[in-house]
Amino acid sequence: MTVEQLVPSPQPVDLDAVLTQMRGAAAHSLSPFSQPVKDFCAALSRALFRDAEAKRYPELQALAFGVRQAELARLEQEFRRWETADSVLAPRGLVFHVPPANVDTMFVYSWLVSVLMGNRNVIRISASAGPQTGIVCRLFNAVLDECGDELRENTCMLRYGHEREISAAISLAADVRIIWGGDETVRTIRAIPIGPQCKEIAFPDRYSFAVIEAAKYLALDEGAQAKLAEQFYNDTFWFDQLACSSPRLVVWCGDSAAARCAGAIFFGHLREQVARKGYALDTGARVNKFTFACRSILDQYAADYEEWGSAITVLRLEEDRLLSRDHCGGGLLFQVHHTALEDLIPLILQRDQTLTYFGFEPAALREFAIALNGRGIDRLVPIGQALNFEHRWDGYDLFLELTRRIVIRS
Repeated sequence: MTVEQLVPSPQPVDLDAVLTQMRGAAAHSLSPFSQPVKDFCAALSRALFRDAEAKRYPELQALAFGVRQAELARLEQEFRRWETADSVLAPRGLVFHVPPANVDTMFVYSWLVSVLMGNRNVIRISASAGPQTGIVCRLFNAVLDECGDELRENTCMLRYGHEREISAAISLAADVRIIWGGDETVRTIRAIPIGPQCKEIAFPDRYSFAVIEAAKYLALDEGAQAKLAEQFYNDTFWFDQLACSSPRLVVWCGDSAAARCAGAIFFGHLREQVARKGYALDTGARVNKFTFACRSILDQYAADYEEWGSAITVLRLEEDRLLSRDHCGGGLLFQVHHTALEDLIPLILQRDQTLTYFGFEPAALREFAIALNGRGIDRLVPIGQALNFEHRWDGYDLFLELTRRIVIRS
């Protein structure tokens, strides 16, 4: 069957031929953190930093930062700690990536952790992918032309819709299948068979929120308060609040009066950030958000409805136990007050992923994580780092998931 290839060369290709070539490349697969991969990533980083179109998108500049030489050196140092004298970590083989359509750079991060382990990769690119994806693929091919001989037969990016037969053929050829997306995507792809030796890693819908110590926020000077709002903006609005790690709920900890005052100042600064960065919703998105807010007021007992400009809607909850994990994106935020961080524990569910925070000491965060005892939450990171992709994600260490340990006994 014929499918559209975006990388390594944009052209229609025969899928069977591509998969045969990818499987045949096993004889000269790359090893973990091989020099050709590191050289390619460093060149891709430079291309993203320099490209005029890429400079228009903060998420592409963040990607450039994430694949730069110094960051790869840090990642390699972490990986080498897993090596032992009586075992070898080897690539798993051919990895089939199904990235989400609503986070345009996720396909590169998924590819990155896999190719760093020496795996070969087939990546499905959604037919509805945004312009950022096109920019990345263009630069990817340009770098391949310059220094990518080893990676040319290691990486294939294919664009297609929901054709089951294409995903089925790739799935049967794969040694690992990674599914990024919502619950429905996971269910749909999981219904497609994989080989008996194939490993599957799935990332379903997740929910994230921010926690701020109100008194410590109020103690900041105005410039620092505005800076925190900017960092929160980056966490929230880069992908229209649709990324799994973007906060949808803001929890204010401390005295209730301080929480009300801090909230008013914080959302005022956030409104200024939205205006300064030019973020705007189209009419359909605004109507959808308003409808969702009205339904939330009825279903979740929200006490207040506030609009901070056209892009920010804030709903105060009296009882967060009623909080639904459904969400519309587009700048709708719930907020709730708690006296202390540990009061959040009954709120946490298994599907909760990232807690971004401000004003809490590492010891308190560690105690909180221990007290959760597996209820949920896989990441506790400072506000501004919600979208920083790591090889440890959703409780997986992807470096270990994407390698096989060969044990040597004497």
